[in-house]
Parts: sequence; C-alpha cells; structure tokens
Amino acid sequence: MASWKAWGALVGLLSVLAGGVWGADRLVTGWHPATVVAPTATQAVAQATSVQAEVDPGVTLRRVAPNFTLVNQDGHPTSLRQYRGQVVILSFIDSRCTTVCPLTAVVLRNVRQDLGAYRRDVQLVAVNANPVATSPADVRQWSIQHHMRHQWQFLTGSAAALKAVWAQYYVSSQVLKGGVVQHIPAVLVIGRHGHERWLYLNASDGSAPVLSAQVHNLMAHIAPLLPGHPSLRAFPHARELTYLAGTLGPIGPGHPFTAPAIRPNGRLTALTVGHGGQPVLLDFFATWCPDCQEEVPVLTQYQHTATQQHLPPVVGVDLRLSESSTAHVQHYVVKTHLPYPVALDTTGVIAAAYGVSGIPTEVLVSPTGHILWYHQGLISTPALRAAVRQHLQPSASGG
Repeated sequence: MASWKAWGALVGLLSVLAGGVWGADRLVTGWHPATVVAPTATQAVAQATSVQAEVDPGVTLRRVAPNFTLVNQDGHPTSLRQYRGQVVILSFIDSRCTTVCPLTAVVLRNVRQDLGAYRRDVQLVAVNANPVATSPADVRQWSIQHHMRHQWQFLTGSAAALKAVWAQYYVSSQVLKGGVVQHIPAVLVIGRHGHERWLYLNASDGSAPVLSAQVHNLMAHIAPLLPGHPSLRAFPHARELTYLAGTLGPIGPGHPFTAPAIRPNGRLTALTVGHGGQPVLLDFFATWCPDCQEEVPVLTQYQHTATQQHLPPVVGVDLRLSESSTAHVQHYVVKTHLPYPVALDTTGVIAAAYGVSGIPTEVLVSPTGHILWYHQGLISTPALRAAVRQHLQPSASGG
C-alpha cells in the first residue's frame, strides 16, 4: 500500500498540472485500530512518527467546486449549490463500506462536536461511492448504522449520475471480485463562496491518535473560513473516538440473534446467540480481509483450548454482504479448517447491532447477548485469553 506521503506528492503534482485538479488511487480493504496506552518518551516519539506517516497532509485547491444535484437519504433532491454561504465538507462514502468509510464518519462526527455554535455554518455532504447500492434506503441505513442520520446529507442517485459526479471530482470507484468496492476516500473542504480549499484522503488507521490528528487538520482548515475567522484555539475538543461510546458492557441492551451458519464440515444450519446458554466470543470477519486471515491461527488455537480452560467458544460472523456467495464462504471454512461455526450476516443487521465498523472485531457476549468486551484489530492468543477471562465475571449474573 502506498504511503500517504507518496499520495500527497501525487495529488500535489496533479493539482499543479491541472490547476486544482487532483487524482490518486488507494486500495482499502481493512483496518486494525491499535490499543491506546500511556506511552513512554521513546514510544511517544515513535507514535508521533507513525501518526505523521498515516495522516495525509492534504493539498490546497482553488477551483470552483462543480455543482451537482442528487437525492439525499430521505429521497429529496439536493444540490451542492444550495449550501453557498456555508463551509461544506464533502466526502465520498461507500454505502456498504465497513473499512475506511466508518473512520471518515468518526472524524466528521468529532468535527461537528468541536464546532460547537459554529455547527450551523458548516454542512456535511457525502456522495455515495458505491455504484450498486444506490437507493436512498441504502444511504439512509448506512447513516443510521454509523450515527450520521441527522448529521449530514448523504446523497445518491443512479449509477450514471454518481459516475458523473465522481468524474467531476476525479474520484474513481469500481467493484472488485467478490463485490468489494474500491474507491478513493477523498474529503474536501469547500469555502462559503463555493471554491474548493483543501483536500485530503482519510486514513485507514482507526487508532485514536490518527483519528484525532485528522480531526485537528480538518478543524484547522475550516476555522479560517468561518464568519469572524475564529482561531483554532477557540474551539473545545469534545472527543468521541470510539464507535460504541456509552453502550459497552453488561448494562447495555442485549443483542440476541439467530442466523444461518456454516459448521466446520461445511454443513449449513441455524445458529442462535444471546438466548441463554453460555457466553460466546464473536469474531466479525470476511474471507477477503488480510488481517482476518492472519488472525485465523490465533482463534483456532484459542478454540482448541477453550473447553479445557473453561472459556467461551468462538462463533465467527461473516459479513456475507461483502462476499461473492455463501458457497464461497463454505469453501473458505472447510479449506481453512476453522474449528468453530460461522454465522452469516446476510443483511448487515448483526454487525450494526454490535457496532462493528471494521474487521476483524472480537466481541465477548453474555448468555443474554450483552457486550462484555469489545476489541477491534489483531490480538495475540495469550492476550485474547487474558482479556476474555478478565471480562467474564459480569456474565455470572446472566448479562
């Protein structure tokens, strides 16, 4: 995967050559947030270097933003021009995305929080980057899942209409094998008079330092465009850098489900979670996700010792919407020798209920479906066992 510095150089070069026109390409398939701990001095320097490498510095733009009219999540015609007089943050979001797009939503949510009273002067606009899932219901459902329903205008239209907008903004999008959509995660700041002012590509790293740096960069480019040109220091930092803020733990509502599932021998049956019985460890994944493939040995080793060590068994949850077919997932389960069943999330409802915004994600679930522990990203077998043991105690009361 190319570095942000390389992409920044390419964007900058093209903007010089084309008078503000830009272009870049980046394949995004998955992300794995790092656990944030208090760093030592040496670690702090390394962390700062890592954040600098992940965060795109962006490029300054000057052209008038091309106008377009699409429909929003409620089916109402909406044009870019109608937001003249406000600063517009324009992003390109795949309506089925579970990788980098949820991270963009987290960044935008934090920007709205930090804006405070200036929120009325800034409009968030997203354009659908999925050429297949193009209905208002598709963008409305994604907005609901990622807590953006009433925070932005998520615009969509026919595949032809969307492609026309992508062409105007030099954003590519294509469907790869298995139905995975590859697109450029572009975010633009457009001034109150309709001129493009700044563009960057959202990072696929979900760690808090990277997310925070992107929020800060956006705020730094928005503040000078607001009425009165307030200083960046005038804004409080109201951070909400987690996906399930306030809902983790046994005091939250239960999320039981029943779904079709593939057993280790490939047989298709039904599977129920959260309707009594024992705690389980859910692993949200997809067959095409490189990090998920890397984590298979960890989960396999954990599963082989779970019974002996009195630990909850693993239940895989495949993001079936992103797969080519159920038969493909069955083949993967058998070929990979997964020693645990795999539930098929055929509609995305299960992932949404558990707040899954990236894969792999592990969720320890009580007998009644309550979340006891939540982890996004890669984890070692010893760390997995330790975390599960530590968080099992609340399940003794049934969730």
